[in-house]
Amino acid sequence: MLDELKLEQIKKHYLFSGLSEKALAEVARITKLSELEPDQHLFFQGEKADHFYLILSGQIKLTRLTPDGNEKVIEILMPGQTFAEAVMFMHKDDYPVTATSISDAKVFSFNSKHFLGILEENPKTCLSLLGDLALRLRGRLNEIENLTMKNATYRVVRFFLNELEKQGETNSRVELSIQKQLIASRLSIKPETLSRIFHTLKDREILETQGKTIIIKDVDKLKSFE
Repeated sequence: MLDELKLEQIKKHYLFSGLSEKALAEVARITKLSELEPDQHLFFQGEKADHFYLILSGQIKLTRLTPDGNEKVIEILMPGQTFAEAVMFMHKDDYPVTATSISDAKVFSFNSKHFLGILEENPKTCLSLLGDLALRLRGRLNEIENLTMKNATYRVVRFFLNELEKQGETNSRVELSIQKQLIASRLSIKPETLSRIFHTLKDREILETQGKTIIIKDVDKLKSFE
C-alpha cells in the first residue's frame, strides 16, 4: 500500500513523469519517506551528497554559512518542489547548503546514484531535468543582480510582486507562510530594515497587514515604488 502511495505521489512531479511504469515502480521501491519536526536538519553543508528530495508537505529552508559564520537563507521550499538534484551532476559530491525543516514536514528521499542509472535509459526525463536546472540558474542570476545592484526597498517590493504572481490572488492578498526574519535573510537585509520598509508601505497606503496576511491595496503604486 505504501509503495502504491509513493508511486502516485512521485508520478505527479514532472521530474518523474517521463519514466516508464517499470522505472517508476523501481523508483518507488527504493524511495524513503522522512517525517521531520520543526527545525530538524535533513542534511548539513559539507556532508556527502548521496540523495535528493521531494517535499510532500511542510516547508524546508536551504541555508549556507557565510565566511563570517552567519547563516544565509538561500531558498525557502514548498510542497511539490525537489531539491539537491543538481548535486548529482557536480564534480564535488557534498551538499553546498544545509536543509532544515521550518515546520512539520514530510519528504521523499531518492538515491542519486540509482536515479542517475535510471536517467541513462530515459532521455525524456533528462531533458526535463536540464530544463528545470536552466530555469533555476536563470532565477539565481536574476537574484544575484537584485541583491548586488538593487536597494532593500526594491527587493521587498519584488518579493511581494513575486508572491502575488505565485499565489495568483485576484484580491491582491499575500499569505506569509514563513517568519519575517527568514524573509529578511532571504532578501539579504536586516529584520529591522524589513520592518521599516513595511511601515513605509503602510504609511503610503500601499499595503496593510492582518496577522500573516498582507493586503496589497494598490498594486500599481507598489510597482511604481520600486
